Amino acid sequence: MKNESGSKKSITVRNVPSEVDDAITLQAKAAGKSKSDFVQEFLSATFGDLIGNFCRTSALVALMDNELAKVTGYPLTTQWYDSAMTLAGNREHCRILGIRNEDDLQQIMMANVPYLALRARQLDGGIPMLPYGISLTCALFADAAGRDLKTLRRFYRGLYFFTEESRFWAEIGALREAKHLAPLELPTF
Repeated sequence: MKNESGSKKSITVRNVPSEVDDAITLQAKAAGKSKSDFVQEFLSATFGDLIGNFCRTSALVALMDNELAKVTGYPLTTQWYDSAMTLAGNREHCRILGIRNEDDLQQIMMANVPYLALRARQLDGGIPMLPYGISLTCALFADAAGRDLKTLRRFYRGLYFFTEESRFWAEIGALREAKHLAPLELPTF
């Protein structure tokens, strides 16, 4: 999200709890910044996040999150967005999958709606609830499953390195099969 005109706007936030103000003060000091600069950078990073913004504002994501909650039997969290996706992870998704704008994300969501339930069932059991934005997380993974091996290796190394590699490839393979795509030529694990 780029500010093409280069203009900036001012906002005022009132009635911040003293504990929050104290936390901002400590973190700004640790970063060597003024509170104003620290909050401005934090807000710009948070609300300049293409995937995060899309998760929080897309009616399709909200609808599909509710559908996945029904399919899996897990309730959605009460937080407005909590899919454990970091700003760095979101940027990596955009870089690897070539996502440039909300239209790209909308197309990924719509193209992968048929595969969301399959991906949700692949997630580890034993979770107490689903985070908001989970449908987009599933759609991004399902979209990646349709990519070439080189892209999928970057996807694994950049975003899913914490997953056992054989499991990652099995989940990709199941999604490719559901999409009627040719299996990948992979080494045996």
